Amino acid sequence: MTEASSTSREEIVATVTNIAHSIDHKRWTDLRGLYAETVKTDYTSLFGGDVQTQTGDALIEAWKKLLSPVVTQHLEGPIAVALRGDEATARCHVRGYHYLKGAAGGDEWMVAGHWVIGLAKTPAGWKVDAMKLETLYQTGNTQLLQVASAPAAR
Repeated sequence: MTEASSTSREEIVATVTNIAHSIDHKRWTDLRGLYAETVKTDYTSLFGGDVQTQTGDALIEAWKKLLSPVVTQHLEGPIAVALRGDEATARCHVRGYHYLKGAAGGDEWMVAGHWVIGLAKTPAGWKVDAMKLETLYQTGNTQLLQVASAPAAR
């Protein structure tokens, strides 16, 4: 491994790690800085529907609206990186814990799975341009996000 690829791998691991920290601490501006101008997201294994392609701004705004009322903790690791020039794929286990005190149907929801994250090297560093969740299972209140987004929950 060359020094350049070692540095890139460290930067990619830091980017993936900072996704979880930024979401959990509700640092939306920091989170936005981790993403490319256009992002493809695939949460079909969790929610059904279609793979989405949208601006990074739209993605983070949607997450902000959805997750602001919910306490979250995302646990990742280990993060495996495959480099291909100015493109990379990072893969890791992820568990997303979601908590909303007093939510109808239960306070907690946990999703276990794998993240497959595509990144592109830009002048500003490595940016996420694709994100897929491969859901293994979930426990608890699977309607928690819908409850959180209802006007009465706020």
